[in-house]
Amino acid sequence: MFNNSNENKVRRRNVSSSGGSSSNRIRRPDNSYDEERLRENTKSKPLFERTANDDFKRGNNSRSALSRKNGERLQPRSNRSQNNRIDTNKEKEYDYSMLPSERKKRARENTSNLSSRISDNKNSVSDDVKFNYGARERYRESNRDREIIKKTRKSSKNKKNKKKKIKSKVFYYVSRIVAMLLVLCIVAGACGIGYAKYVTKDMPEVTEKMVHERYISSKEVPIKDMPKDLRNAIVAIEDERFYQHNGVDKKALVRSLVHNILTDSRQGGSTIEMQLSKNLLTSSEVSIKRKIMDMYNAVGMNRVMKKDEILEAYLNNIYFGENAYGVAAGAELYFGKNVKDLDLAESAMLVGITNNPKIYSNYSAAKTRQKIILKKMYELGYIKEAQYKEAVAEMVHFRSEIE
Repeated sequence: MFNNSNENKVRRRNVSSSGGSSSNRIRRPDNSYDEERLRENTKSKPLFERTANDDFKRGNNSRSALSRKNGERLQPRSNRSQNNRIDTNKEKEYDYSMLPSERKKRARENTSNLSSRISDNKNSVSDDVKFNYGARERYRESNRDREIIKKTRKSSKNKKNKKKKIKSKVFYYVSRIVAMLLVLCIVAGACGIGYAKYVTKDMPEVTEKMVHERYISSKEVPIKDMPKDLRNAIVAIEDERFYQHNGVDKKALVRSLVHNILTDSRQGGSTIEMQLSKNLLTSSEVSIKRKIMDMYNAVGMNRVMKKDEILEAYLNNIYFGENAYGVAAGAELYFGKNVKDLDLAESAMLVGITNNPKIYSNYSAAKTRQKIILKKMYELGYIKEAQYKEAVAEMVHFRSEIE
């Protein structure tokens, strides 16, 4: 072992002195190329024999130049490719021993090769340019498409945002208006309740005796002697929910309020009890105070009187014109009959006169009003279709026309 190490040291000194290297030790080659250079410089046998696995062991896969084929050592791949590749574009070296004619011929060949090489390069460049141009155009088109999509999305988002803003504004203002209306309604309701209490605080309670004492008509007829068609006619045209409410028809009041606000004409929402209160207990004054008093009396009547008793008092004190109060006086005035002998057509015409005796005391106007009342009775189910047609076709004459 000692002798071998000495021999190796001697060999290394000889190699370094022969190669002219500045270092005293020989560097281990990393690849085949370095190994060949080492052989050329040292001109001596290397210290080891290189195998194909050395590069893989050292991690030089990318620079590996050794390969094996049938167990033989081959040339490096880089060298093989360089040796096997023929450079067709390489110009021939200039030889000064040539004749002038040969020189000219060689120059022509070189120029032709150069021109062909330039043309090939141009063609290749033009193809690349064409490819790059197409790619650029496609890229630009894709960018344009992206921009268009972005713009459309932005525009759609802006539209949606605008719609949302408009909706939010509309909702804001509508909610404000509704809130103000609610506040006004609450305030108005509170004020109305306070005013109603103020108006009715000194009013006496309504009794049946009070109603009978205020009768205007001298010819009182009990309700059992009045025709059913007469009672149904007055209920149908004056107060269709007479048997359902407690003296005040809220639906009729709201309907009349809306009608009076939206139109120039006036429509009353009074019930039969409120009209009876106006005829007997209060006055014909058109005011809110009188309306509140009538409502108060109507509720009081329903507490102490039955519906038929209220209807009897109303029919016995209703005005038919020419100082005639009550259905008995009205039947005698217009038809010359007892009230219990009136038929459907005559009952409807007599009830129609009560709306405005000055106008409907005329036969043609009374006939028009009669048709309206008969149609209302048919719609509410008080009469059948055959009865309705028969009553409309019946010729009813006033007593004044007969005489």
